[in-house]
Amino acid sequence: MKNKIHAFDIGILGTMDATEIATQIRTKNISTQEAVGCAITRAKKIDPTLNAIVNNCFDTILDEPKLEGKGCFEGVPTFVKDLINVKGLPTLHGSLGVSNRPHKKNEKNVDQILSTGCVVLGKSTTSEFGLLPTVETSLQGSTLNPLGLDYSTGGSSGGAAALVASGVVPFAHAADGGGSIRIPASCCGLVGLKPSRGRDMESPTGILPVDIVCQGVLTRTVRDSANYYASVEKYYAHPTLPPIGLVSQPNKKRLKIGLFTQTPTNIKSHEDVDRVVIGAGKFCENLGHDLELIQNPFSQETKIDFLAYWSFITYLVYRFGKFTYGMGFDKSKLEVFTTQMAKVYPKVFFNTFSSIKRLKKFCHYYDSLFKKYDVLMSPVLSHPVPTIGYFGPENNFFSTVEKLSQYVNFTTFQNVTGAPAISLPMGMCANGLPIGVQFAANIGEDRKLLELAFEIENNGGLIDWATIIQN
Repeated sequence: MKNKIHAFDIGILGTMDATEIATQIRTKNISTQEAVGCAITRAKKIDPTLNAIVNNCFDTILDEPKLEGKGCFEGVPTFVKDLINVKGLPTLHGSLGVSNRPHKKNEKNVDQILSTGCVVLGKSTTSEFGLLPTVETSLQGSTLNPLGLDYSTGGSSGGAAALVASGVVPFAHAADGGGSIRIPASCCGLVGLKPSRGRDMESPTGILPVDIVCQGVLTRTVRDSANYYASVEKYYAHPTLPPIGLVSQPNKKRLKIGLFTQTPTNIKSHEDVDRVVIGAGKFCENLGHDLELIQNPFSQETKIDFLAYWSFITYLVYRFGKFTYGMGFDKSKLEVFTTQMAKVYPKVFFNTFSSIKRLKKFCHYYDSLFKKYDVLMSPVLSHPVPTIGYFGPENNFFSTVEKLSQYVNFTTFQNVTGAPAISLPMGMCANGLPIGVQFAANIGEDRKLLELAFEIENNGGLIDWATIIQN
């Protein structure tokens, strides 16, 4: 893939991950100001091409009286996805329909992120209200994949993925309501753990019947993800979830892994996806894990119920946006997909109760699968990264829904149950773009996934970033 861009050759940060940058700052080999200044220089150089930053505080951040904070990522620069509020910056939710007004305080989740000691440089792009698995908006245009500029970053945390994959920052905040951490991780060759429900302090869907959204990060190394979750857990730990703790190495226990590549409707995934996932399964088997090829254990009914629930949430945004986003909210400026998805809900309103009931029942079924398997292994997406325009904001609504049904087939189930799942970049498609493999566990078993990810990384199972950059 020749049509790509990166910033690893600009400034002092090189290809260091967040853990190494924090170590260099703590040992005074570099300063926070130098690390932040390098990230800003990188952003100014390549974001005009990537279009991954909504707004920034570049002009003021270096003037802060004290940049250093306590935590595993002390002084490390990062960005926050433009769906949660950061003091002094607007939150536009990827939409022309939301007013451009700075917020007076951080959301609790931002304070949790800041507890790692990181330095927020601005807000990263997202699809409108995080609804689509790409970042192509009427508000700002398309965010481009640094590994192939003609291609999508995935979404909805696509801006975060672009900034990490291109080397502007070593990690960035992301959020996942249907795959929005794992999908851009897969598209951009990153590590993306969707944590168990409740690991973050508050959820925008927390008061709804099924809480599907959680906060997390995108990273280039497993240790950055592990260190992040261990650090934020010290700031806030859910009282009923098993602690993750600091994961720094694999577990010696061998796992029973159930692997499937076909969709819930028994349609085979794209040949490149199938090849990479089956190859990743054999890799795990060679590490001594017990691998079993199985049929997809999930049904099309659950997918349809999730889509109906998605339309319910979109309807709430459309109908009550002024209460949620302020009096400047203007639903007439929303994109075609958002508007049409909201208008679907009244047509399925009478099925709401039964859909929610089935989604809750599905949680018990999901739990039962882990009486036989320790981990479920699958693709993240059914086919390779699409080109820009495939999910464009003005595309025909029904065409977009059909494309979604063919593309997103493996990630939503963990949002329904609240279980953790991680995307690991374990192969490439024929055009040189990465393909992510998903490993999912039962709720609360985030540590198990990180230990397995460490083992895969330590044994050379992840894509080689040096090769990607050089090629």
